[in-house]
Amino acid sequence: MLQLSDRAWGVAVVGNLFTVRRPVARSEKQYVAGDIPFVASGNVNNGVIKCCSPKPNEELDKGNCITVSPVDGSTFYQSTDFLGRGGAGSSVLLLYNSFMNKHSGLFLARIIRQTCSKYCYGKMGNQEGIKQERIMLPVDEEGNPDYAFMEQYIKEREQQLIQKYKSFIGEITNGGGVIPLDKVEWREFNLTVLFSEIQRGKRLKTEDHIPGEMPYVSSSALNNGVDGFISNVENVRIYSNCLSVANSGSVGSSFYEPFDFVASDHVTHLKNCKLNKYHYLFIATLTGRFSKKYNFNREINDYRISRERIMLPVDEQGNPDYHFMEQYGKRIMLQKYQQYLDYIGA
Repeated sequence: MLQLSDRAWGVAVVGNLFTVRRPVARSEKQYVAGDIPFVASGNVNNGVIKCCSPKPNEELDKGNCITVSPVDGSTFYQSTDFLGRGGAGSSVLLLYNSFMNKHSGLFLARIIRQTCSKYCYGKMGNQEGIKQERIMLPVDEEGNPDYAFMEQYIKEREQQLIQKYKSFIGEITNGGGVIPLDKVEWREFNLTVLFSEIQRGKRLKTEDHIPGEMPYVSSSALNNGVDGFISNVENVRIYSNCLSVANSGSVGSSFYEPFDFVASDHVTHLKNCKLNKYHYLFIATLTGRFSKKYNFNREINDYRISRERIMLPVDEQGNPDYHFMEQYGKRIMLQKYQQYLDYIGA
């Protein structure tokens, strides 16, 4: 399997690789529901905020395009034709390259996203500015962008995931389906009963971060709360195989963290050594609902989280039905994996 270290890397200027332009002025509010993706400056769902019906004779923005948000640098590859948000507000920038295809486009989008992640409301990007951005790309012997390598690299990772999904599906029996959640009995439990460890992370000032490879989990609602990668081991709290709940920022955001990570003081970890991945994922959807009752003005402190309760399915003895939670999680994953494989025809 190809590795990123298999090629030399060189600097490329975005404006030399891509034609960069804005969509025509349009807003999602002008459209009724339909089948065409409307892409704006969102940082999830490929930037798609809704699906619309285009206006009569309206020209769509062509697919095989990379969209970049000037607001936060979110970057996505768009395979199909779409409606891009233009004009004032959350507009996007469109990047076109005649050498790009789906797989090399996914590679390029990830690289551009790293460079443009510095954009924010206080320092937004613009059309001319992104043309001047410099990115690192694998290059061939002549020093040109190695699109063939980018394509093959992504294809191999795609096949790796496909095999993972097929193996998972093969391990789960085909008989039976998911029992609806409204067909099981539920009961309320205090977090202190469910988790033997409930502890907040420790403050680590940005200037004290030492670059490294261990995830630093803070109060972001994205990417499992990972806010960077560091190598600090002193005066920090390191957890693994647990839930993280954001105390501030994106208050209530809850994730299963399967890896070792450094926790900031903006998150609390919840751990029960008897729980597995599927139990944690099930419970994370429930602790994530804390976001509905907390906000910037009412954050989660140690006292409040110790008093929190969640509803869980129970067995005949009235105890948390962890077997049901695990099977439910596995069935949902099986359905999603099969849906994806059917979609790509694998």
